[in-house]
Amino acid sequence: MPRPNADNDAQDLLSDSLALARTQLLGQLADETSLDGRTVGTLGFSGALLAADIAARGILGVYWWTPLIAISLATLCCLRPVLAIDHDFARNTDLGPLADRFYYTYIGQPSTPAREQQLDELGEAFANNARRLEAKRRALRTALLILAFGLSAAALLVELA
Repeated sequence: MPRPNADNDAQDLLSDSLALARTQLLGQLADETSLDGRTVGTLGFSGALLAADIAARGILGVYWWTPLIAISLATLCCLRPVLAIDHDFARNTDLGPLADRFYYTYIGQPSTPAREQQLDELGEAFANNARRLEAKRRALRTALLILAFGLSAAALLVELA
């Protein structure tokens, strides 16, 4: 036998779930912004390494150009999201349903189905963004590993020169 407040409990749960979904989406957007900032910083660092490599041609000797390989590969990894050469980057950030379209679709209907649909769409947006974020994280990690390897190789060349 259902409890007398079962409908109110379901509405409360739906409201709490919508609030949680919105908060998670906002957190995900903040994470993506931070990740983009770190990627731009890595690009800037790559540019500084490029300048240092060119300035140190005399120290590095014949192999002065070898760090350029690592710098170029790391730069390509950082630019991958911008160039959208991967299907994970083809889409822009998914912010969920457009508010006005959602409103006009569900105006005059009971609010529970509309709110449930909104919860589904916010969950789908989160899942879409999660794939993009993971691909961006992988690209940044790869770029950093390549730069670390390139710096190690440059240090070895300086030592051997």
